[in-house]
Formats: sequence, structure tokens, C-alpha cells
Amino acid sequence: MGTTFLQRLDLGARRLMPFGITLILMLFAMTPTYITGLSHITPMYAFMAVYFWSIYRPDLLGYGTVFFIGILEDLLAGTPLGSSALILLVCQRLVFSQQKFFNSRPFGLIWAAFALLTIGASLIRWVCFGLAGTTGFTPFPTMVAGALMTIALYPLVAWIMAKAQMKLLPQ
Repeated sequence: MGTTFLQRLDLGARRLMPFGITLILMLFAMTPTYITGLSHITPMYAFMAVYFWSIYRPDLLGYGTVFFIGILEDLLAGTPLGSSALILLVCQRLVFSQQKFFNSRPFGLIWAAFALLTIGASLIRWVCFGLAGTTGFTPFPTMVAGALMTIALYPLVAWIMAKAQMKLLPQ
């Protein structure tokens, strides 16, 4: 017996969930924060999502989707066009090329690898924004603070995405 239209629609919506969560996180990163001293520091939420989904559901977040999210982020944030797409695609490619490393590893090791990738991505982002942006280089401590905040928030964001994956995505 074939699947009904509603079942196919439900499955399609569930398969779009990684894209939707990544898009929501990208938009959340653009929400202004009014925390004194931290308003100019933005964690790389889309980067967190691309890293997570590239490890746990690489079949649901392809290169084209990641490129689209990166370009959209640049357009909405006013950053140099292609810089976010470059960072997200490099992250995705590195994770894809090391799938054997990531399979069945404890979270601490996955978090450590994320920290290394975040440092590299932050440096690439800092150079791209400094060379191609209109405002020049941001202060180096601001870039470091953003990287540290991204690393520190990853376990919480990964936990939320893992819960969503367990509840909504068919295995």
C-alpha cells in the first residue's frame, strides 16, 4: 500500500527540519542583544547548526542549502558577499571528509573538534570582513570573544538540535 499525500507531506517537512533550524539560528544571530559589553559580539549560530547536521544527518543538509544560507546571511547582515558561505561550506566539507572520525565519538571529542574549527572559521571570518568589509578589521579581542562564545554555547545548541532530531526525524 502506498503512502498518502499527508504522509509524504509530513516526511518532506521533517526532512526540511535541519534547513529550517539552521535558518532560524542564522536569523537569531542577527537579533540585537542589549547586554552591556556583549552587544557587538555575535556567536556563529549557523556555523553550529551546519557542524551539527553535517555530523549527524549529512543526508539532509547539502552543499547547495548551506551555500544559500551563507549567502542569505551575508545579504541580511551586510557582510562581504560569499564570506559566510565560504566559512559554512569549508566547515561542512571538513566534517564530511572526516565522517569516520566523528562516528560514535563521545561528545567531548566532537566539541573539541568544533572548537578547533570555530577558531579557524573565526580567523577566516575576521580576515574576510577586514579585507572586504567597509568597516575594516574589528578588534582582535572582539573576534576572540565571539569565537569563545560560539564554543561555549555549542553544547546547548547541539542539545536542542539533538532533541529535535530524536523527536522529529525518522532514523
